[in-house]
Amino acid sequence: MHYLKIEGMVRGSYNKKYKTNAKKNRLEVGSAGIKHEYDIYEKGKIIAGVTTSPWKNKSGTNNTGGQDRAAAELLWLSLWGGNEDRWLVFTDKEMAENIFRRFEGAPLRVQVSMK
Repeated sequence: MHYLKIEGMVRGSYNKKYKTNAKKNRLEVGSAGIKHEYDIYEKGKIIAGVTTSPWKNKSGTNNTGGQDRAAAELLWLSLWGGNEDRWLVFTDKEMAENIFRRFEGAPLRVQVSMK
């Protein structure tokens, strides 16, 4: 399944469960005008990313590109200056467990979800 379709499904599921109207949104982070696209956003409620990358490639080797993108999304969520709940949603359980283990104890305000 295409990752944009998965993002839409996650966003729709979140909106239904929490009765919100979150959308994908490109937002300015910091004072330098840098923008980042967050997969799920509703002002005052949530800001989130969705990662569809598996921990390992089809060949069984580490998917370092996917791992780096998941770590970068944690950074973007951490840099956000608002009070919204921060979530990072994983579609791959092994990716979620390993990223969580890698950054456990770090001062992140991110909720990790594996649903």
